[in-house]
Amino acid sequence: MNAPHKRRRDDAGVSAGQTMVEFAIASVAFFLVVFGTVDFGRAIYLYSELHSAVRDVAREGKVGSANGLGVNTSKLESHIVDAWNPETQTTHPRSGLGDATATVTCVGGCTSGNTLVVTASVPFQAVTQGFLGLSPITLTASASVTLE
Repeated sequence: MNAPHKRRRDDAGVSAGQTMVEFAIASVAFFLVVFGTVDFGRAIYLYSELHSAVRDVAREGKVGSANGLGVNTSKLESHIVDAWNPETQTTHPRSGLGDATATVTCVGGCTSGNTLVVTASVPFQAVTQGFLGLSPITLTASASVTLE
């Protein structure tokens, strides 16, 4: 005679619940990595924009000094946020730098042979900072040129 078949317990309900819990735990880690990568890319882009703005303003101050126009530090500070286009004599906003603060100083005076220093900073708020409990980051860039 055949041995009696043992009745199997139906584990489908338990397995489905376990799968949902595992997915919930794994998805949090996955989404933190994905959004963290996006935030890191945004931070690199914003720093690149800030560094380019500082470098452009330092060059603008050097060229203005070399052409006998002098150095207008307040005008240069405003060009961190709004880029100056010398061809059209107009400004246009720089992407992401609306909250930037800048300082332009001349070490030893704004005359030939002295140093022009441009420093700017901008706050950066990442999406994942709220989840991780981190405070906002301040990105800073500076450039210096010798006036001619």
